[in-house]
Amino acid sequence: MDNGGSRSGAMDRRVLAKGVELEGRDKEGPQPLDALDPLLEAPQHAVDVSEVVRRFGYRRHDPANSGADLSEEVRDALKSPAEVLIVHLVAHGRLADTGERGLHVVGGDGSNLDDPVSSWISLIESHPKKPRPLTLFILDLCHAGVAAALPWHQEMPAGRRRAWVLAATGSQDQAFNYRLSRATRTVLESYLDGISTVDPSCEYIPLPTVGREIAREVATLSAQEGFEQRVDGSRVAFTESVEHLEELPFFPNPRYDSLLRPSAMSEVDTAIASLVDEAFDARHFMLRGAGSEPLDRGLGQGYFHGREQEVRLLTDWLNGEGSGFRVVTGKPGVGKSALLGVLVCAAHPQLREVVRNLWFPLPAKPACNDRLAVVHARRRDLDQIADSVARQMGAEDKDRPVDGWDAEQLIQLAGPDGYTLVIDALDEADNPSDITQALLLPLARAAPAGHAGIRLLVGTRSEPPFTALLQLAQEDYGLINLDDTRPNDIYQAVREYVGDLLAVDTPYAARDAVNAANALAEGIAERLTGKGDLMRGEVRPDEPKPLGWGEFLVAGLYLHHVLSLPTEHDPGRARELGLQVPRDLADLLGLDLARRADQPDLHVVLNSVAHAEGSGMPERLIAEITAVFTPDKDPLPLRQVQQALEQSRFYLRQDIDTDGTTLYRLFHEGLVEHLRANPLGPQEQGQST
Repeated sequence: MDNGGSRSGAMDRRVLAKGVELEGRDKEGPQPLDALDPLLEAPQHAVDVSEVVRRFGYRRHDPANSGADLSEEVRDALKSPAEVLIVHLVAHGRLADTGERGLHVVGGDGSNLDDPVSSWISLIESHPKKPRPLTLFILDLCHAGVAAALPWHQEMPAGRRRAWVLAATGSQDQAFNYRLSRATRTVLESYLDGISTVDPSCEYIPLPTVGREIAREVATLSAQEGFEQRVDGSRVAFTESVEHLEELPFFPNPRYDSLLRPSAMSEVDTAIASLVDEAFDARHFMLRGAGSEPLDRGLGQGYFHGREQEVRLLTDWLNGEGSGFRVVTGKPGVGKSALLGVLVCAAHPQLREVVRNLWFPLPAKPACNDRLAVVHARRRDLDQIADSVARQMGAEDKDRPVDGWDAEQLIQLAGPDGYTLVIDALDEADNPSDITQALLLPLARAAPAGHAGIRLLVGTRSEPPFTALLQLAQEDYGLINLDDTRPNDIYQAVREYVGDLLAVDTPYAARDAVNAANALAEGIAERLTGKGDLMRGEVRPDEPKPLGWGEFLVAGLYLHHVLSLPTEHDPGRARELGLQVPRDLADLLGLDLARRADQPDLHVVLNSVAHAEGSGMPERLIAEITAVFTPDKDPLPLRQVQQALEQSRFYLRQDIDTDGTTLYRLFHEGLVEHLRANPLGPQEQGQST
C-alpha cells in the first residue's frame, strides 16, 4: 500500500484530541433528569490520549486560526500537510432529528455542530487528488457507530480509503464513562511498555489488532462497571485482502527491527514467500534438512550426516526408478524429517539453488523435479492435505470437488506426466488414520513404476494406524526403517555431526581445543550409539542398548548444554564430558533446567507451549494456560511469561499470525509429546549437576 509518504520515522504525524465539556452547568448542584452529563473529565481524557499518541511520533496539530470552533479545527487538520492524522473526540454524540439523520458532535453549548461527522470523512474521501492525510477518527461519542458504517464509504475498496473510524459504540447505543478513551490509552501504553507486542518484522501494529485490543479492554470495563458497551469500527468486505490494513502506518511498532522487514528478506526467505501453499511449509523441510536446529544455526550451513545408503536409494527413487511407493520410518528424532528435508531441498525447483549448501555434499543428488508436491502433515487434516496437493499440481479453488479431492481425482489431475508427492510427519497429522485410509493407501496401491501417475513418499513412525501402509511398502521392498541402521554407521555419522557443529562459532573451533573437540564428539557418539557400552563390556555385542530417542536430536540438545559450560581443553576430560550425555530425554531436559534454578517460570512456560497447535500460541494465551501448571493455579503475569519465553528461546520456534502477533511452539514434536505426557515440575529446577 502506498501511503503517499516516507517511512515511519520521517512521516509528518499529527494528533488533534479534543474533549468537550458542556458550558454553563452547575458543577456542584443536581442536574435535571433529562440534562446531558456535563462531561467534566472529557478534556483530561483527550489530553491523556494525545500524550500517549505523541509517544508514537505524533505532534499536536495547532489550527491556523486560534479562535476556530471545534468543527473548524477538525476541517483545518484534515486539510493540513500532515501525512498521518489521528482525530480523537470525547463529547456527546447526537443523531439529527431530520434530514439524513447523521451523527453530530454536541458542542459546549449543548447544540449540534453544523457539520455532521460524515462530512469530515467526505472531505477526505471525496477529493482523491487533493492532499489529505491518512486519518483515524477515534470517536468517544454516543451513536458513533453511524460514522463507521456509512453506506457510500463501505462501498469503497479498502485499499483506496484514507479515512478509518474507531467508534465507542454502535449506531443506536450509548457510550459510558469515557471507556473508549480509557481503553485506547491503556492499550497503546501496553504496546509502548512492551506488555503487548507484535512481531519485530512488522513495521506497524496492524490497525485491526489495535482495534480488537481496545474492544477487549472496553468489554472488560463494561463487565466491571455495568451497562454493556461494544466498540464498532470501519467495515471491510470479507472478500477483500487485509494486507493493506496491516500496513496502515498509524501506530509504529516499538519493537520493529528493520533487518526483519520483507524488503530485507534473504534469498531463502524470498523463496519461502514464493511458495504460497501453507501446507508445504518449506521452512520445515529446510531446517530439518540443515540439521542446525539444536544450536539455532539457521540455514547458513548444512550439517546433514550419514544415511548414505538411504540417500542413494531415495535419490534413485526421486529420479523415477523402482516402484512408486516408499515409506521412511523410525523412532522420534531419528532423522526421518532430516532425510526427507535435505532431499526435498535438492529436488524442488524453488529451493534447489537458494539452499544448495544444504544438499550439495550428499553422496547422491536428486535431479530438479518441477512436478513435485510436498506437504508437512503436522496438525493438518485430510482435506487440508488433499487440497494442498491439488493446488501444487495446478488446480484452482474453483476446480475443487464439492466433497473434496479423493485419490482417483488427484491421479487424474497428475496427468500422463505424473507427479511425485512427499508427505512428512504423517503421525503428527490430525486423524492420521482417516488420511491413511481415505487417501494414502489408495494412492500407494495405484502408484506405478516409472513416472506416470502419482509416486508417493511418506515419512511416519511405526505406529498401529499405519500398519497397512508400512506392510504395503515392505511387500514392495519400499520400507526404509532408520532404526535398522548399523550402530557403527550411526556412531560415525553422529561423531561427524557433533564435530561439525563444534567447528563453527564455538570455543572448540580454536586450535588449542581441536583435540578436545574430537574427544568430546567421540564420547557423545559412543554413549548415544552404545559403542562405548560395547567397549566397556556393559552389554553383549549382539544386544546393543537401544536409545528411545533419535541420536542426532539428543546429541544436539546435549551439545547446547555443553557449550554453556567452561570450555574443556583436556581431551581426556572432554571425552568424559561427552560420555555423560543422558540417554533419556527427561534427564536431558532436567540437566539443562537444573543449571537455571534462578528462572523458576521456565518449566511452567515450556509445559504451556507444549500444548500449542498449528503455527503456535500467542503470549496472551500462553499466560492463561500457565495457570494449569502453577501451584496456586493462577496464571503468570504477562511480563513473567515474556521473560520466560526469552529464556527458553532455544526450545522454541516462532511464527507470525495474520494480525502481526508472534506465535510460539516447541521446535521438535518429540519434545511436545514428552512434555505433554510428563510435564516438568518445580523439582526439575532444583536438581544439581
